[in-house]
Amino acid sequence: MSEKVVVYEVQSDISPVTKAGALLVTWLVTYTIASVSQSQFVLANLESLGVNITGNQWLEHTVLDWWGLLPKYGSAVLATLSIALYLSGRAGRMLKLRNNWLHPLAAGLAMMIMLLLMQPILNVTLIAGTRSIEGQLWQVLAGAIGGLTYKFLRQDVARWIIQRPRQNALL
Repeated sequence: MSEKVVVYEVQSDISPVTKAGALLVTWLVTYTIASVSQSQFVLANLESLGVNITGNQWLEHTVLDWWGLLPKYGSAVLATLSIALYLSGRAGRMLKLRNNWLHPLAAGLAMMIMLLLMQPILNVTLIAGTRSIEGQLWQVLAGAIGGLTYKFLRQDVARWIIQRPRQNALL
């Protein structure tokens, strides 16, 4: 007997609302990792200078830094990610990539470029947690993890949401 092969045709049109939602979740993940890592580097440097910091103070300062950095650094991260993910999406379409792995690369690179451009454009010194190479690498890692989150939400989850009702309809 021959097996009947079922082919599912899936439109790849993903709504702008889904893209915006993926961008906001990506921003939240990226900004949280960047802010928390920045706080930890600052607190570790203070502790290496002999300042005694309790566990509650670590948590309190981390939360206060997340909130305090939100207006300026958070908006810079959002703008950076928006540009990087848009450009990596366009490049992925031009190169006809089925799985766009350019998103994590572009987001990590964009975080690095943003940190390098903050001084000349905004006349702001690098945020305290990025004065070391390790601190800068954590910011780049935050961008790469955010880009991976965007790739997963934008491509994989969105395609599953579109494809699943059509598969169920054929059952």
